[in-house]
Amino acid sequence: MRRKRSLISLLLVLVLLIGAYVYLSNRPEEEEETEPKQVIDISKVDREKIVKIALENKETGEQLVFEQETRTIEGSEQNSDEEKEPKTETVWVTTKPYAVELVQSKVTDLARSFSSLTANLVVEEQPEDLSIYGLKEPKVIATATLDDGETIVLHLGNKTADGSGWYLMKKGDSKVYTVGTYHGDRLSLSFSDYRSKDLAVIDPLKMNYMRITGADRREIEIVTNDDLTDEEEAYGLNLYYMIKPFKKPRGVDSTKLGERLEKVTSLKIKEFVDDHPSDYSKYGLDEPKLNLLIKDQDGTTLDLSFGSSLEDGTIYFKTGDSDAVYLMDESSIEFLNFAPMDVADKFALLVNIDDVDQVVFEGRGRRHTLSIERTTVEAEEEGEEDKEVSTYYLDGREVEEKPFKSFYQSIIGIVVDTEKAHTAEGRPDLKLTYHLNKGTRDRRTVELIPHDQDFYSLVVDGDMESEFLIFRNRLDWVFGALDEFIAGSEDAD
Repeated sequence: MRRKRSLISLLLVLVLLIGAYVYLSNRPEEEEETEPKQVIDISKVDREKIVKIALENKETGEQLVFEQETRTIEGSEQNSDEEKEPKTETVWVTTKPYAVELVQSKVTDLARSFSSLTANLVVEEQPEDLSIYGLKEPKVIATATLDDGETIVLHLGNKTADGSGWYLMKKGDSKVYTVGTYHGDRLSLSFSDYRSKDLAVIDPLKMNYMRITGADRREIEIVTNDDLTDEEEAYGLNLYYMIKPFKKPRGVDSTKLGERLEKVTSLKIKEFVDDHPSDYSKYGLDEPKLNLLIKDQDGTTLDLSFGSSLEDGTIYFKTGDSDAVYLMDESSIEFLNFAPMDVADKFALLVNIDDVDQVVFEGRGRRHTLSIERTTVEAEEEGEEDKEVSTYYLDGREVEEKPFKSFYQSIIGIVVDTEKAHTAEGRPDLKLTYHLNKGTRDRRTVELIPHDQDFYSLVVDGDMESEFLIFRNRLDWVFGALDEFIAGSEDAD
């Protein structure tokens, strides 16, 4: 009986323990009462009211003054009638030591260190020895002037021992504070830290002019097909033409040129060297070894001259609109080290078929005439456009369009293989005469004259002072294409 009672008692105790455990496990936790962290304001004003900031760095001797200036946004003068007033923007400018292009966001951040400055903690209410904080002779004295003339003056001392902040005082306040590292860093930045390192931004897709010159290199000048003169008129399909260094414009491979133009956007100033140089020869800029000039359709111009290289991999340079000397990583301009034919088309003469009425093919005792007759068919219904219909002929006999154009591709597809300035001599193994329907010329010619056992001299428009050589076997391919064209046209009959 006693054993039975003991067992029942143990079971009751176990039930009570389990119940207590379940209750405690599911009991809602009491929310800890926490006091909100106290914000220690040092300076709190509307940032938009700050119109001037002066920094006096006692360690470097630099004195910087930033002021707000309202400017008219370029192009906003031509607004609609509803917006008669031009649009403006307010920007920061330097009035001391002198005007330069600023990183606007950095000056704006500096203004925030006056408008919403809070402390990590109050170190001393009434300090007896400011020297232990570097505040007896502050490293930086910073002054912000508001639009009503009121000023906020901050004294920046040393960094804290653990490097997590700076000691700081505000004029008119006896307390010594510690503030976040970023506040002290902003106040102690140098003049160059606030300056923009960006250069003029050229849109590679809108480039319309490029010139590269320099010591010991051939001048390269590239224009768009719309900017060619009457004497330089293009008859090809290229967007760009290289008018120097070759005697006649050569089309430019847009893909190859584009790959290089993309790298222009990465050009930046690495260091500021001398804003008012008295002697450019110290930097090799009295006779630059490289000059780059690029323009785009938006009117942006990038004009750079490069001087001496340094052992650390940088190079001195200046811009065309400033006297200042800068440094840039020399590796960033390696894309400018190319020969003209690296980007120029290699076609002997590329003439758009739409600009041609007739081509006379002469060589190896053979003569053939390719001609195109174009007629306009008026639209049958109102709203429709007239159509131009082309009929193709070989030696006066009508042929199909596809084989005609295929052979035309073969003759304009003759490409040069190497550059060599020389005088061509002798009679041509092939002469192509293009009779044109546009421009100031009525015809253009291409001649391949034997140069040696491997090459032909390329003669364009009768100019015997040739610049290029073409492999002899290319002519075999052209005559092979002619035989296929003739055979195909005869089979069609």
